[in-house]
Amino acid sequence: MIPIAAGAAATGTGAPSGAAAMAASDARRCGACTACCEGWAAGEIHGHAMSPGHPCHFLAGGGCTIYERRPQSPCRNFVCGWLGEPEHFPEAMRPDRLGVIVIRVRWRGEPAYVLLSAGREPDDALLEWMRAFSVRTRRPFFYEQRGEKLGFGPPEFQRDMLARLAAGDPMW
Repeated sequence: MIPIAAGAAATGTGAPSGAAAMAASDARRCGACTACCEGWAAGEIHGHAMSPGHPCHFLAGGGCTIYERRPQSPCRNFVCGWLGEPEHFPEAMRPDRLGVIVIRVRWRGEPAYVLLSAGREPDDALLEWMRAFSVRTRRPFFYEQRGEKLGFGPPEFQRDMLARLAAGDPMW
């Protein structure tokens, strides 16, 4: 694990758009999960800011009040790991159940993930599962615990992160 400089922001969602997003949503449905709208991530929807502690302006009554006319970005383009990769992430990892959103990003053009708190920090059981997943798939991931940003992945990922840290560059 590598500590990552505080205040670094995620870059690139790696989320599919268009047909890929529709295919992902056909495999699973959000259902009652609104974790991505609850203000755990930052975004702007029709001129209204959403950020940690400030849920989407259009979230009410357990759902989206503008669902049919929600914007392409960030709403339609965003597909969390649980929704978009059911072959990798089990049902128990639905964000509203887990308290963590698995966000798909890219590292060296390949899949990687950010574990974003959606009410709780990743616990030891989740981190153990993600570490085994990372070793098996060679897909790295980032997470935050007690305000410290960390990463886990294959040796080349660790080298990249150490170089970024030494250069003062943000990790995610």
